[in-house]
Amino acid sequence: MSTDSRVRHSPCVWTPYSTDRRPLKTPGNERLRLGLLKQYRQGRLLRFLVDPDIPPTNNAAERSLRSVVIARKVSQCSKNALGAQTYMRIKSTVETARLRGQDPVDVLINLRR
Repeated sequence: MSTDSRVRHSPCVWTPYSTDRRPLKTPGNERLRLGLLKQYRQGRLLRFLVDPDIPPTNNAAERSLRSVVIARKVSQCSKNALGAQTYMRIKSTVETARLRGQDPVDVLINLRR
């Protein structure tokens, strides 16, 4: 039995309903339901249940964005598009360097050369 079939056909697993039901009240909700159904049928929606390497939440991504949101509020750097774009490029480069175990300052200096 493959990983996908265990997720798709388990009787105790939530399913976003079938396509033969009447549409939801708003087009946005119906689009969301159909998107969930598509991901469910492809075995992607509940993959974390059978693959222990996949976290069940996106907390790590949320935590990594938190400092960006706080900095934007405090510094008001996104008063214009250029300031926001520049800040995001620098922040992205610094965070990528940290994740790779590199010194962010050295990486920024090398980009300047």
